[in-house]
Amino acid sequence: MVHVLRHAAGGVSGPLTVEECRTNPAIAHYIDGWTPDQIGMICLVAGSPIGAAWLRNLPASDPGYGFIAPGIPELTIAISPQHRGQGNGGFLIASLLDVCDHDRIRSVSLSVDADNKAALAIYRKTGFVEVSTQNNNVRMLRVADSLV
Repeated sequence: MVHVLRHAAGGVSGPLTVEECRTNPAIAHYIDGWTPDQIGMICLVAGSPIGAAWLRNLPASDPGYGFIAPGIPELTIAISPQHRGQGNGGFLIASLLDVCDHDRIRSVSLSVDADNKAALAIYRKTGFVEVSTQNNNVRMLRVADSLV
């Protein structure tokens, strides 16, 4: 997960180091405390992992960059650079949101660099809307119309 987080947290500036992800509390909490009973997926191409997505329900006392409110999980997602632009990210996020709908998780939030136009387009296409922008980070929220 930390290798995916490197890309997600680095955004358009490029991946962070593993050390930065593990030692920066604002980033480390996206993997610290995550357990397999929480929603998470790995994207495979020809049997090899190329990306992942997972949810973290962080408390108001330790909010994530995309924090909206207690009880609304935040999405972390990244695809390895060589596999971007091929529909993998869209497939991964749609798959994760299908599981959210099935599990009756109505709302999901995220934060994305305002300069990451490709990611913004995918998020909008999958139902996320912009809630706020601060320090060039766009906070977005997806609320399901109906659940399975």
